[in-house]
Amino acid sequence: MYTIERQYDSFAPDYHWLFSDATLSGESFVEKYRALLDALPEDGRVLDCACGPGTQALALARHGYTVHGSDFSAGMIAMARHNAAEAGLDVPFVRSAWSELPERLTRRFDLVFCGGNAIGHCRDADEMVASLRGMRGVLRPGGRLAIHSCNWEKIRGDRAHVQKLAVRSRGGQRCMPTCLWNLQERWQEPHVVDVGLLFERNGHLDVRHYPVTYYPFRFEEILDRLVAAGFDNIETDYTPAADAYTVTAAAT
Repeated sequence: MYTIERQYDSFAPDYHWLFSDATLSGESFVEKYRALLDALPEDGRVLDCACGPGTQALALARHGYTVHGSDFSAGMIAMARHNAAEAGLDVPFVRSAWSELPERLTRRFDLVFCGGNAIGHCRDADEMVASLRGMRGVLRPGGRLAIHSCNWEKIRGDRAHVQKLAVRSRGGQRCMPTCLWNLQERWQEPHVVDVGLLFERNGHLDVRHYPVTYYPFRFEEILDRLVAAGFDNIETDYTPAADAYTVTAAAT
């Protein structure tokens, strides 16, 4: 996953341009997972183990949850700490690969989130199982893991290559984000998403490109890998027509 680390280190300062202001508030995330959050014990702890710049973790903290964040990218962790300081929130952030979480974190959690399609950065089945075992290792017995992923079967079936996002305006600068999906014939081959950001300020244009590598998997495969990693009580909102889905599972 070291290529991924380097990719996100360089991408971290501009990562926010992919998302609307509403998404960056984190409120939609809190509402989406309200049932899981409401089921937490009174002293429940939450870990966002793909925290990126801290968007979801900071939203949870604003709602009064005890939350930690982790990410494999040092650049993303630096951004998360900066954003926490700007917001006046005391949220611990630590750089860690998923498989190393039990070594890096001494506390155990009641709920672990792995969102943002991050699980697709695992290069093969063995790496994903090892990563899931790391997540299970920081959960209390019976604690739940929630994984959010794009629907790779639909993406590959639609053969969609270009995704144009809404133009954002912040701090006197405008940005038009575009994602170019380089889909491969074989599932096992790396799929690279070329994120292009076209900036305009005072009539001057600037284009930046950030490649992000994914290793797609079928829906049934993540279910099998969760079982192999020691999870049970698996639930999901997956449908073949959905663009993305969430899978939740309990640590045995």
